[in-house]
Amino acid sequence: MRYEFVTCGLLFLSHSVVAAFNKRDTDPSLETLIIPLALDNTARYSVAVGMSPGPDQQSFSFILSTGTGYSVVAGVNCDNCDGVSSYNVNQSTTAKQLPDVQSVSLLGTNASGSLIEENCQLTQSNGSPWPYPNQTLIVANTSLDLFSPSISGVFGLGTNGRNGDFSATVFSGWLSRNPGKKNFTYGMMLNPPWDSGANGGVLHWQSPDTALFEDDVVWKAMSAFNSTSLQSDWFISMDSLSFTNGGAVTVSQSGDLITAVDPFESAIIFPQAIAGAIYGGIAGSSLLPSATTTSNQWAIPCDTKMSLTLTFGSLSVPMDETTLVLQSGNVCVGTIEEWSDPEVAEYLLGSTFISLLYLIFSISGSSQGSVGFAHRKSSAKLSAGQVSGIVLGSVTFSVLLVLGFFWYRHRQKERQKRELPSPFISPPMSPNHQGSLDVNQDATAASTSFALSPSFNRNDLVLMSPHSDSREIMAALPSSVYTILRPNHTPAESSFGDIPPPYSHSVTNAISRQALRAQKSQATFRTDITPA
Repeated sequence: MRYEFVTCGLLFLSHSVVAAFNKRDTDPSLETLIIPLALDNTARYSVAVGMSPGPDQQSFSFILSTGTGYSVVAGVNCDNCDGVSSYNVNQSTTAKQLPDVQSVSLLGTNASGSLIEENCQLTQSNGSPWPYPNQTLIVANTSLDLFSPSISGVFGLGTNGRNGDFSATVFSGWLSRNPGKKNFTYGMMLNPPWDSGANGGVLHWQSPDTALFEDDVVWKAMSAFNSTSLQSDWFISMDSLSFTNGGAVTVSQSGDLITAVDPFESAIIFPQAIAGAIYGGIAGSSLLPSATTTSNQWAIPCDTKMSLTLTFGSLSVPMDETTLVLQSGNVCVGTIEEWSDPEVAEYLLGSTFISLLYLIFSISGSSQGSVGFAHRKSSAKLSAGQVSGIVLGSVTFSVLLVLGFFWYRHRQKERQKRELPSPFISPPMSPNHQGSLDVNQDATAASTSFALSPSFNRNDLVLMSPHSDSREIMAALPSSVYTILRPNHTPAESSFGDIPPPYSHSVTNAISRQALRAQKSQATFRTDITPA
């Protein structure tokens, strides 16, 4: 029975630790799943996606974008897809061809192709799949700069607010499979984009991990937006920005600043007027020839000191030159870029900004959703392996702690058994006869006083368990007859040195053996036994 209790206790404790850390709910649809992110040499974050799971599964890396709700995969007949690993619909046993054709544009890139429905799955950090069946995807037959040698598709985290096709999003599929839920919520925790080839961070899928961010979350409502320049499904309102370069130049802006947040882009992109004011006050800065059609970079001295603070409600996000100055060889550039088009008045916050915070996205429709901004509790860089290691380490430590406790208890009980034979026999007490035993003396040298008493009826003997709840002390007499020792009684003075050992004593419940020895206390007992 004892070992059954230990086993049940260990299982309960292990389950409790894992449940508390992962914030698991009894509803599996709200369980926090850890989706690891990879980071390639173009500073883009990707997830591992399997299409048509089973013996004929086709596996790819899809980059993240919150700017579109469409997922895209390069098809085998794609022109200008840079020879990437491509999806063959004819090898799938689960694909369903749809009659429509769809295109998508993301920050100077685009792709178009036919629509299909396909069974897909994400890969979790523990290797388990998260299936999302009947997902709508664009099988691209043409593309411009959307794919790269290691990237074959886009994992759309947007709302499709630009055309209202929410049913094509991964969120719509989840909500249809979980009809009692009103929104899909997930957490995003990115590592900085300049650690090329490193772990990109994690998505906390289905439910954010509340252990990793501060409680004061500032929420901003998503608004549907269709801008040919911003090319995003939605925007939020940023409240203010403030820039200074060591106190010499200050640039500030406040009000409802239309802002998109998307890890598809690594930079922070401002309107030309704001970026020009920032870099115009930095000696030695110069505008670089544009490498893209979307934005322009500024070269600056590598020792430039600067700070930027962005504000969302009550939450301020400060940045300094460690974030705002990026060195590439002997050249340094600012991570704040400007739009190539001087007419664009919106702001874009890419992964350089996102990697400073813990973001929470809650989606319920093409024009219904919100973004939560929170400061992180832990290091700004946390991998999926570290998260899994923390969980495993917590469980292991708890198991070892409980095992150690029960081992100690077992040793203590075995020691008591050796010292206290069972059963204990307690005769009736007589107030006229007392003896004493010094519990601090060695058993072989103990002395006691004992007075003769009339005989007693042995039928009155009482059996007492060695583990009785009695708060009194048990002492052994040479005849193996035991009686209760009571503190603070005055013993009769007489010699009883001819009684052979052993003498033993035990303390039950609240009074410990060690405490008695430390206090050098005296214990007395009464008995009606007449020595032979």
